[in-house]
Amino acid sequence: MIRQLTSISMKQTSLAVLLTGSLMAASWAAPAPSAHAANEGVFISKDSYFMLNKATLSSSSLQFSVLFHNGEGQTLDFNKYGVRVTDGAGHSYTANLSEKKSGLVSGGKEESFRFYANLPAGENAADLQVDVFRWDYNKSDFMNHLGELPVSSVIQEGQQETPEEIISLRTLDSTLASDASLAFQLGQSVRVTENGKWYMYTQVAAKNLGASSVKVPANLLVRLVDANGLKYTGSVASGADTAILPNQSDTLTLKTLISKGMPTSGLDLEYYYLNQTEDVSLGTMSMNSSLNTVALGTKTSYAGQQDGENVTAKASSSTYSIQADGVHVQTVVTLSNDGEVVAPVPSLTASYQFGDSGSSVSSSDNSARNGFLAPKETATYYFNATLPTGVDPNTTQLVLWQKASAGTGSSAGSGGTTGTTGSGTTGNTGSGSTTGNSTGTTGSGSTTGSGSTTTTGQQPVAVFLLKGASEAQNGFTTAVDYELGTKLVLGSSVVNPNLDVSLVELHAHENDDLGYKTAIAKYKITNNGTSTLALPELQNELIDNKGNAYTGSRQSAAAAQITPGSSYVVSYSYLLPNKGGDDDKSFALNVYDNKSVSEGSVSAGTFKVAMQEAETGDTIAIYPFSLTINDSSIGWTYSGGTYSYVLSLDMDITHEDQVIVDSNFSGIQFEMVDSLGRIVGTQDAALMGTAKLTSGSQKVTISGLKNEQVSSGIVVNMYEVINTPNGTAKRLLKQFK
Repeated sequence: MIRQLTSISMKQTSLAVLLTGSLMAASWAAPAPSAHAANEGVFISKDSYFMLNKATLSSSSLQFSVLFHNGEGQTLDFNKYGVRVTDGAGHSYTANLSEKKSGLVSGGKEESFRFYANLPAGENAADLQVDVFRWDYNKSDFMNHLGELPVSSVIQEGQQETPEEIISLRTLDSTLASDASLAFQLGQSVRVTENGKWYMYTQVAAKNLGASSVKVPANLLVRLVDANGLKYTGSVASGADTAILPNQSDTLTLKTLISKGMPTSGLDLEYYYLNQTEDVSLGTMSMNSSLNTVALGTKTSYAGQQDGENVTAKASSSTYSIQADGVHVQTVVTLSNDGEVVAPVPSLTASYQFGDSGSSVSSSDNSARNGFLAPKETATYYFNATLPTGVDPNTTQLVLWQKASAGTGSSAGSGGTTGTTGSGTTGNTGSGSTTGNSTGTTGSGSTTGSGSTTTTGQQPVAVFLLKGASEAQNGFTTAVDYELGTKLVLGSSVVNPNLDVSLVELHAHENDDLGYKTAIAKYKITNNGTSTLALPELQNELIDNKGNAYTGSRQSAAAAQITPGSSYVVSYSYLLPNKGGDDDKSFALNVYDNKSVSEGSVSAGTFKVAMQEAETGDTIAIYPFSLTINDSSIGWTYSGGTYSYVLSLDMDITHEDQVIVDSNFSGIQFEMVDSLGRIVGTQDAALMGTAKLTSGSQKVTISGLKNEQVSSGIVVNMYEVINTPNGTAKRLLKQFK
């Protein structure tokens, strides 16, 4: 008996999705309470009935859910009933359970049962009915027909061409169980270049609907069919050899060589097999909703995830600069764990593809990262590359590739006419079986491609459109304000999180007769952790107001490690032109990482800094020391035919900041200059070690002078000297006359 259900209140039963996985989620759900109005029901008693939930129709299969409402005071057995699908021409098709259930429904409860039926191509939802029957072995067909439920009343809007196909594996291998079948659901497809050729990568979720583990049969073939009927043979790039457990899904990646001019609109993915001299189509899925490119700044679900994971990828920004050797571009990609479970961090590379000729430039980010992403945690990747001169970065695409273990698969295909024929089958729905027949279809078109086996070490997971990329600005204009001695806030992993880095001194030093001057920066590095850490080798540069960058060179020798709770001072030198004026006083300090990326660098922070003025008083700062000159005088002595000059000093030396300094720390040099500006003698001293300068009175002697070198215009210059990879740099501290 068929009746309209009108506002019948009942307990809601959640219905699991037909296919799980991260590629796509089917929109199956049980109706909400009182949501049965206008749906037809097949009643077996006053208070118990069958009705349809939402259904989806693809080119060769129908998936639907039957709700069994038990309004009795006792348990009812669904196994006493069965369903099948019929069309307007009187053909019937077996309905197979796509899940394993006992079939027992308690009194006052309701239960949903999911089914699928393989149909010939061209069936319309308006012509399809679900025939509900009770098993009756006194009938000629063993069925007591109770009524039919129209599929059109529950078909999901826009789902008549859902990208999903259910394929019975017995069609390909008669030795398999009768319920051996796979439901293929289409995921994302991306068009990418490799080695100058264009490929289409397509991800497909394959769910095992049978009761035993199965593999994708080697004779199940795939190909792309474009709007002009041209066919492109595909292969399984990964996942072909994986055994899929019952009621579980696995992800397959298909790879197809395509022509650069292949139209992407009207593109289909076809499953088929070879039957002696002809190929037989098993089903076709429209790829209109599968082709996927992502705009700059937009999140996309990361492809190929496991159940329960929700990792998203986003090209956060893309900048470029036009230089003499090409267009330098950098794209920042952020991977975020938006789920509730810990997710593994993939190994990613990237390529920039441009034009129609299959041109691309690869890029990598080799930063050390943790192996997993906690919920709400992110990982940032920087991909740098140099594009050929004239390429517009806004028309370029960034392909994100995941390194993967090798997978193999095979495919074959042939041109000519292909077709399918079918006849009625006998099967078990879990509650019964039915018989019927189907009609055949034919088609034609030419074929491009040939059978192949593919092995790949990587596969694309996202394609980002770089429209909206911005031209990189001068680091001098984007630098943030900075106060000397405060912590440098570095935005990437250039230093261990337990290390604090601050710039404590920046002075310009003299270089006699070399045509340049040297800037010396001293960095204080503090270990706030509980273990000894490696002393970082900071990559940095000074940028002037015209955008010129002067690379910093680390002092010739430095400690390798820093102990917990201690601070260490390390010096960097910069060769600067002798420009003079205000242009050589203000700079941007750019700290960057040039080791983790394949080329170029990644800025960790840019800060406004200025050269410190030379001290004019009697107190001199040589971090971490301060020297106060209380008194000084110059005299000379004669002995054995030589003259000596003696600089008498009374000074106070204070170790202002308790940081570690070693033998590589800067030293002091006293230089005697005659009235003609000639250097006639030097004497070295130190602030550390056995011969160091100390507080109180001391004498600095410059000996070995000849008579003609002695004059009344003698001047003694006191310098701080630092050994750098580019030579010795000197900073004038004080002049004594």
